[in-house]
Amino acid sequence: MDPPPQGQGFQIETNLFEVPAGVEKQDCYFFKVRDLAAANGLDPESPVYVNRVQIAQKDGSHHMNVFRVRSIVGLDPANGAVQEGTDNVGECFKSANWADWPLVANSQIDGKLDWSFPEGVANEFMPDEWLMLQTHYVNASTQGTPSGEGKVNVNFWTIPKEKVTAQLGTLFATKQSIRVCASNPTPSFDGSCQFKSDKPVHIIGANGHFHSRGKQFDMFAWDGVSGEQPPLDKRFYSSQAWDEPPMLTSPELDLEVPANSGVFYTCSYQWQMPEASLGCDGLNALDKQGANDCCYTFGPIVEANEHCNIFVYYYPKADDINCF
Repeated sequence: MDPPPQGQGFQIETNLFEVPAGVEKQDCYFFKVRDLAAANGLDPESPVYVNRVQIAQKDGSHHMNVFRVRSIVGLDPANGAVQEGTDNVGECFKSANWADWPLVANSQIDGKLDWSFPEGVANEFMPDEWLMLQTHYVNASTQGTPSGEGKVNVNFWTIPKEKVTAQLGTLFATKQSIRVCASNPTPSFDGSCQFKSDKPVHIIGANGHFHSRGKQFDMFAWDGVSGEQPPLDKRFYSSQAWDEPPMLTSPELDLEVPANSGVFYTCSYQWQMPEASLGCDGLNALDKQGANDCCYTFGPIVEANEHCNIFVYYYPKADDINCF
């Protein structure tokens, strides 16, 4: 994928890397906004305003996320522009390292995504911010990488500050209490997130994520108060696909929700016998509760863990988001 012309944006990309059979590869790449601006004909001393995102991935990608770097725990851009991880080993696999890093962009589909935000809506990046691109490729039994190689390119197209009428906000949340066990093979879990905003917000992008035991992922507009799942007529996202979940974007998705309301999400699962190479002993070893119940618990490994993650894009940006 070609980058934007000089003065119109910038591209971040990974190296072309090998994903051998039986391997899960998760690498983190760091980029400073000032450097990206300077190299692409933009003012390195001024914020940049992104109104369009393009993503291209070689087949086999499990996910690609871009985050803004915030609190430093074990994953630090000072430790290198590229920090690699293989089979759950390395700081790039540890989700606590980016627990408070705001989402910028994501994709879980092979091929390309091209999304222009509504007119005047832009994501603002300050010159001294760091961006982290995380790529996860899997070449195993449940998901494969046909060529044995991975690569990701992401284009950010900019607009002038004077054309910005609203800042984009993002929401990334995970339900880390999930347990899919032999004794409880069809569990469901739910969560909710409230936009702390005194104005209505427009939801313009949504994506859900789980692994191969996941069967149904739903998101609903939520009143911000009720503890019950909203009715079906409030559902705006639904997925039964774990490996190629739909990514809804504007203009097809443009849902206004009232001030101080939010999003309610549910994840439903079907337990499966683990691969013989892993077995219940392997799952039990990963279970921090020590239940010895052949449970899939929250974690990054596609073959051995499960996820229940939501990605939501909206405007105008809220001061805060509370997730439960």
